[in-house]
Amino acid sequence: MSKKLQALLVRQQRLIEESEQQRKTISAAMDSFKKPISWLDRGLSVLQAVRNNRIVLYGAFALLATYKPASARKILLASMSTIKVANHIRDLVRPK
Repeated sequence: MSKKLQALLVRQQRLIEESEQQRKTISAAMDSFKKPISWLDRGLSVLQAVRNNRIVLYGAFALLATYKPASARKILLASMSTIKVANHIRDLVRPK
């Protein structure tokens, strides 16, 4: 083997070892983010389910409003406020 090819093989092996070490470091650093990311993923899946099944959401709210009108009113006010804030933030962030 030529010296140039042998140097390239040595460099390749060193880079492979460095990348393995970097993957291990990143994996260890990301362990603390696993739980919050899983909660975020669950929240997004619930949001997607609500978007796809609005009738179920309306039915659940109607059932809640039937049995606990005060709680339903609080939930409705909180959700409407949240939607208004989210839309406002979206409008601020969206490029013109």
